[in-house]
Amino acid sequence: MTRQSPAAVLNGVQVGNICDRCNKRVKTGDLVRAYATYYDADGWVVRRVWCDKCSSTTIGLPTDGADEVIVEAVYWSGRLVGAKTVDRSRP
Repeated sequence: MTRQSPAAVLNGVQVGNICDRCNKRVKTGDLVRAYATYYDADGWVVRRVWCDKCSSTTIGLPTDGADEVIVEAVYWSGRLVGAKTVDRSRP
């Protein structure tokens, strides 16, 4: 089974405007990174959003068997815009 590109799917996804690490507000135009996991029933689901200062560029130890990704995007009016894949547990 071939999955859609996570960056293509997550481009335009609505997200919150608070960094999940430092709890500071993310403003329109800020660079953010988002961590997402693939679920068979739901597809790609954003789990965390970080501001540029707090963000990670690697997944680290992946969850057993999960397809995980970190994407970099611009936060624009509550959505991820111009998303590109930074790291993925399953290439």
